[in-house]
Amino acid sequence: MRRNPFGFTETAADRYLREERERTKLFRDVLGGGTVATAIREGTQARNLMRGVDFDRPYRGVLDALERDRKEQASFKALTSTAWALSVTETARNIAERNAGLFEEQRRLSGSVLETVKAFDLNRSTVASAIAAASSSDSVRRMIAEALPRLSAFGAIAEQMRLVDAMTLRASKGIVHSSTALAAEMVLETQRIAEAIVAAPTDEESAELQGELLELIASFVPRLEPNTITELQNMGLFQWSGWLAGILGLLLAVAAMNPGMSQQEKAVFGELNQKVEQLQQETHRYYEAEGRAEEAYVADLPRAELSRDATLRRKPERAGAVVMKASKGMLLAIEKSEGRWRLVVFRDPLSNQLARAWVYATAVMPLAPALDAKGS
Repeated sequence: MRRNPFGFTETAADRYLREERERTKLFRDVLGGGTVATAIREGTQARNLMRGVDFDRPYRGVLDALERDRKEQASFKALTSTAWALSVTETARNIAERNAGLFEEQRRLSGSVLETVKAFDLNRSTVASAIAAASSSDSVRRMIAEALPRLSAFGAIAEQMRLVDAMTLRASKGIVHSSTALAAEMVLETQRIAEAIVAAPTDEESAELQGELLELIASFVPRLEPNTITELQNMGLFQWSGWLAGILGLLLAVAAMNPGMSQQEKAVFGELNQKVEQLQQETHRYYEAEGRAEEAYVADLPRAELSRDATLRRKPERAGAVVMKASKGMLLAIEKSEGRWRLVVFRDPLSNQLARAWVYATAVMPLAPALDAKGS
C-alpha cells in the first residue's frame, strides 16, 4: 500500500476508493437473493450503511436522512470560498504539469468512463425496464440515503467551482458554456435526483427516478469526453467519479433482481458488469498514479504541522482571502518562505486533494527529519 505524502499509510482518497469498492460488492451480495430488508440487516453488520434508518418506519428514516443532509450541506458550503476553489484547482494543475504521465492516465480513465457510460446508454431501456421490474426501490432509497452527505459535499464543491468559472468567463470572449460549468451541472443534477429518489413516496416513482439518474449520467459524461477526469480533478471532484462507478454497479445490482430476465438481457448485464468492474480497476490505477504524482510534488519539501489553529490565506498578508480555517495538528509540507509567512501544501479535508495556501510562520512547527524517513 502506498504512503500518503504526509506520512499516513492510507490516504483519504485510498480509503474512499476502498470503501466504495467494498460498498459496491456489498450491494451486489445483499441484492443477490433473499428478502432484501432482512438481507441488508443481516448481511451488512454495517452501522454506517444503515445509519439513521428506522426499519420499522422506513419513511421516517428517509426524512431523517434528508434533514441530516440539509444540515451537512449547509456546513459544507461554509467550507468553500473562491480562494479555496482557486487553491484546489491551481494545485491540481501544478501537480499534473509536473507529471506528464498523469495527463495520459487521466485520458485513459476518461476513456473508460466514457466507454462504460456509452454501454449503459446503448442498453438504457433494458436497464430501466429491469429496474422497474425488480421491486427493490425501498432498499435503493436506504442505500442512496447513506450517500447523501457525500453527495452534499460534492454539490458544495460544484457550486463554488461553477461560481469561480462564471467569474472567469466574464473576462473571456466567445465562451458560452465551459466544461467546468458542464461538470458542475452534472454533479449538482446527480445530487438532486439522488435526493428525489430518497424522498420518493412510492416504489414506482423511485424506480422512475433511478432511470432518470441513468439518463442524466448517459447524457452528460459524453459531452466532456477526453476531459472528464481532468476537469473533475481540477475541480476537486475526482472522487465523484468513484461514486459514479459505485452507483452504476448499484443500478446493475438492482436490475439483476428482475425475476423475469431473458437470456439476452442476462448477457447484456454480464457485459455491463464487466465494464463497471474494468472502470473500478482503472479508477484504482489512477488513484495510484495520482498518489505517485502527489508524492513527487512534495518529495523534497520539509514537513511540518500546525502548532495551533490557524487561518490559511490566498496571499501572504493578513488581508489575504481566506482559503480555510485549519486545526492544530494538520500536517503540512513547506513549499516557500516569504518574510513571516509560509506557503504550505496540505490535504484539503473537503476534496481530499492536495492544496496550497499561506499561513503565518508562528503557527508552523517543523517536524524532525526522522519522521519523514522511509519506513517511519
